[in-house]
Amino acid sequence: MAMWIKCKTPGVRFRKHGTRKHGVKFDQYFSIRYRVNGKQKEEGLGWASEGWTESKAAATLAELKANKTVGRGPMTLSEKRQQEQAKRKGEAAKQKSLEQEKNRLSLTLMDKVFSSYCADNSHKQSLKAEKSCYENWVQPSLGQKRLDEIVLLDLERVRKNMSKAGKSARSIQYIKAIIRQLFNYAIERDLYSGTIPTKYFLKKQKIDNRRQRYLSPEDADILLEKIREVSEQTYRICLLSLNTGMRFGEIASLQWHHVNTVQRSITVLDPKNGETRNVYMTDIILDMFKSMDAGPPTDLVFPSKRGGKMQSISKTFARSVETLGFNHDITDRRMKVVFHTLRHSWASWMVNAGIEVPVIAKILGHKSLVMTMRYSHVNDTSVRNAMQVLDQQQSRSSEKVLGITPGS
Repeated sequence: MAMWIKCKTPGVRFRKHGTRKHGVKFDQYFSIRYRVNGKQKEEGLGWASEGWTESKAAATLAELKANKTVGRGPMTLSEKRQQEQAKRKGEAAKQKSLEQEKNRLSLTLMDKVFSSYCADNSHKQSLKAEKSCYENWVQPSLGQKRLDEIVLLDLERVRKNMSKAGKSARSIQYIKAIIRQLFNYAIERDLYSGTIPTKYFLKKQKIDNRRQRYLSPEDADILLEKIREVSEQTYRICLLSLNTGMRFGEIASLQWHHVNTVQRSITVLDPKNGETRNVYMTDIILDMFKSMDAGPPTDLVFPSKRGGKMQSISKTFARSVETLGFNHDITDRRMKVVFHTLRHSWASWMVNAGIEVPVIAKILGHKSLVMTMRYSHVNDTSVRNAMQVLDQQQSRSSEKVLGITPGS
């Protein structure tokens, strides 16, 4: 073994490697010698090729002696190494924690939350519309922001962009609902624990998005006739909605075992409000189902051309409405004829026929009577009769106040 060579600094020495060189010199191994509890102790430091030098060794020895003098800190090289190892472990744990937090925060990027939300809600009928709205209005401004970075001002910018583009107040409300859903989704999965910034967004905005247009029975007949010229299935779907008030999604999900011509009932499973209900068949709907070739119990009654579930009403409907001019020169969406107008018309016809609102609400599947009133209208004759009563009352009051004698 190579001889130990003393350095200029007392307590520091080294020995040379027999063959290995570091630079132009043979590699050197350094050690330090000092007294601990009255006993001489020597501990190796390391090779010059590992970064050790005489000055570094001297500094290490001086540190241990200083610690011993003040009675604080590591007083031996092994204690110093244990402390350094613990420090490295602590720093590694801290770094790991920071990385984990960074990864967790990356999951709260609005884009990633929306992507996860879509994966978990692929069954939603409204998902396609939500994706379109998100990509057009939310993603450009908020997609790369974390949820905890989004504030009310960010939402106001989205509103401003939509308003400039001519989007309706209802469309902006829909965007608010989507953003609120994403925050709630993140909260449920412990990705977010703060407040939801939509709380005060559009707080003072009141929107009347109630459909004001409904078809008269005569207009409905004309529309059905025009649709039937092109598509028997679209005609049947429209006829069913006009006679039951069923939503398009409910009709598209209808399977043959939901249709009972013996009891004249249609079972509506998993509707919009989540409560299954039964719908009564009118004579015309009963005849319609009897004229159709029923398929296996779980087959769709009204499948798409590809055999799956229809996602929207056939374009035949919109083309027929356009041909008949029902929406000619109409710009207010509330006054346009759309498929939902059929459900709206049915509810209005029921009210005009004197059917009580709670009964209509049950048939439509509404939990709230307020919701039913959004669809119901009274006809012009009812309004005219009510105003005539008011005229008569005012006339009698004026005669009394002015002292006018009837017939004078």
